[in-house]
Order: sequence, then C-alpha cells, then structure tokens
Amino acid sequence: MGKKIIHIITRLDKGGSADIVLKLSEELKKRGYDVGILSGLTTDPVADIEGFTKETGIKIEFIPYLQRDVNPLKDIRAFFYLFKFLRREKPLIAHLHTSKAGFIGRIAARLAGVKCIVYTTHGHIFYGYFSRLKTWLFISMERIASCFCDAITTLTEKEKGEFLSLKIAKENKIVPVPNGLDISPFSKAERGIIRRELGIDDKTVLIGWIGRFEPVKGPGIFLSVCKKLHDMSDDGVMAVMAGDGSLFEDIRRQRDMLGLNKFLLLLGYRNDIIPLLADIDMLVLTSLNEGFGMVILEAMAAGKPVVAHNVGGVAELIVDNATGYMVKKGDIDAIVNHINDLIKNKDTYDSLSVNAYNMAVRYSLSEMVNRFEGVYNSVLANATNRPPLRG
Repeated sequence: MGKKIIHIITRLDKGGSADIVLKLSEELKKRGYDVGILSGLTTDPVADIEGFTKETGIKIEFIPYLQRDVNPLKDIRAFFYLFKFLRREKPLIAHLHTSKAGFIGRIAARLAGVKCIVYTTHGHIFYGYFSRLKTWLFISMERIASCFCDAITTLTEKEKGEFLSLKIAKENKIVPVPNGLDISPFSKAERGIIRRELGIDDKTVLIGWIGRFEPVKGPGIFLSVCKKLHDMSDDGVMAVMAGDGSLFEDIRRQRDMLGLNKFLLLLGYRNDIIPLLADIDMLVLTSLNEGFGMVILEAMAAGKPVVAHNVGGVAELIVDNATGYMVKKGDIDAIVNHINDLIKNKDTYDSLSVNAYNMAVRYSLSEMVNRFEGVYNSVLANATNRPPLRG
C-alpha cells in the first residue's frame, strides 16, 4: 500500500475545484497512492460519485455538517468529525481544498497528528465576493490557519504575491501549482455536434460564454456585449451562454426584453463542454475575479482565442494579442472590438488559435500532479524537523 492521502473539500458540487480534486485523486491513485476523498454537503455533484468510485476504486465520504456558509454549530461538529476521522484513518498526507474545509481541516489535521498538511486555495475570496468586513474576517482566518499547515499552494504567482502582501504566510510556505488539463480530448473533439443540436450552420460565427450565472462572473456584461454585437452585425453571428445559477432567470428576462432571443441562446448547465468548445469560434470571459480560469485553459486546448477581463490569474494564461485579448473590467466596447477583429481578420484568428493551443499544452495534468508530488515529498522530508504549531 502506498502513501495514504486524504483530500478534504468543502463540497463536490459542479465547479473547477471539485473537478480538479477528482482528477488529482485519480492520477495519484495511478501512481500508487492510497487515496480517499472527504467532502462536505454536496447537492449538485460535479460527477457521478458512485461511478467515479467504481471506476477508480477511490472512496468518497460526505460530512453533512461541513458547508460553505458560516454556521458555528455545524462548523464545530464538522471540526470534531474531521479530527476523529483523521485520528482513526492516520493518513500520511491531508490535502485540504477550498476555504472552509481549508480552515477547519488544517486545524483538525494538525491536532490529529497528520505529518504532512497541504492547503490548496483554488482561487481566493479576497476581492469580488464579499463586503470589507467579511473579507477582513476571511483574511484573518487564513492567517490563523496557515500556522496549522506545512504548505499552501496557489494557482498563480500573482496569487502567491497577494498572499504575501496580506501577510497570510511566509514565502517558503507558499508554492504556485497551476491547474492541469488532459489536452487530448479537447484537441481531438469533433466539430458540429452542438451546432446540429441547436440548428446552427458551420458558417455562422458562434461566440461562447461558459460559467456560473453569479454576479462575480459578470453574465450581465456579456449580455451587453451581445446587444452591441446584435445591433451592428449581420445574420452570420450568434452567441451562446452555458451554465446556471442565481442570475439565470434574470438574464433570460433581460435577453427577451432586448430582443436577443434568436441572437443569444441560453443553454443552461452542460456537461458536454468538450463538444461545446469545439463548436464555438471564440470564448468571452467576463469574470470580475478569477483565480485561474480553468475554462480559459479548456478553450485554448480546443484552439479557441479568448477575450477576457484582465483580473486575477487570467494574465498567466492569456498573452495579450498573442493567444487572446485582455480588457479592463466592464469595457464592453473593447470586448466588442476584439470580437469583430477576430471575425473580420482570418489571419489574426488563425494565429491566435495556434498560439492558444500551444499555451494550453504547457498546462498538462501530469505536470500538475508532478508539482503536487514535489510539494508532498518536500514537506515529508522536512517533517521530522518541523516545530509544531508554528507559522
């Protein structure tokens, strides 16, 4: 039996962090690790949990007390559950994912005597999500929890710099580990499947937006982009939005009021992102905050140029004017101008498409796993000399 590692995440609901945890766990299992996953309350899982366990042999357990929202009683119960679980299972490595599981789990793991404790942020919530008071509270909690772990992995160098500027942990404890992707399914996907479903011919330029319909993802900004494009373009351009969330119905109503029913199709949540990316011609990302932007990497793996807000870790994926375009937050005119440039200039489009794919190749799944293994091995090598409870 290999090194025992337990991944703990706040929830396995649909999203990039849950998907990464499952992929990382599966790859570690293939490399000989004894892997288990512990998740909090999950209502809309990112994958077929039973199917995943059957296929990989990785057991997934759920803690009903662990949830994203602050609830002191449930949080305390979740802490003791994790403490007892880790004391019983005795993993060599506890890898915590996302903020709530990261805070409670790091403290529980250290007190339970786990030798190697790693926390992965999956993007942070220091701006774009909450009020100043709540943000200050989360920063304070991160500072406390950093004393109970051996390494913190961020998605980007920029995020590491932000952690350092906020004095959350010392530099030698923070290691950037970008997300990784299995490139092959995206680069080999057949074009036309989604277009045939939607009744869109291959000559129509199709602009895509993929994400959660939540304020931080800026779906209303994309709606404004579509309005401007519709007013100035011919019948050869359409747009699609894929995803769901609290703003979905509001966006639908606004779309109808603006007369964009035929121009902009709302697809709802899709689990067939690979064929969808094969059928769009470019991706627009309007997030107001983005730790890494996994959908950007996926689009680039499909050879699609991306037009995105210059926020968070976006600049580490998009080389402006080379693999895509970056604009200031909310600059609708700039987004529209770049889209039109890609539509009208085939040479520019082809160049950005090739460059986007070549950039995506650098972010392989195996390289991500290699980096995490490096973090584990480094921590374990220094474990005997690690003073307890020191930040």
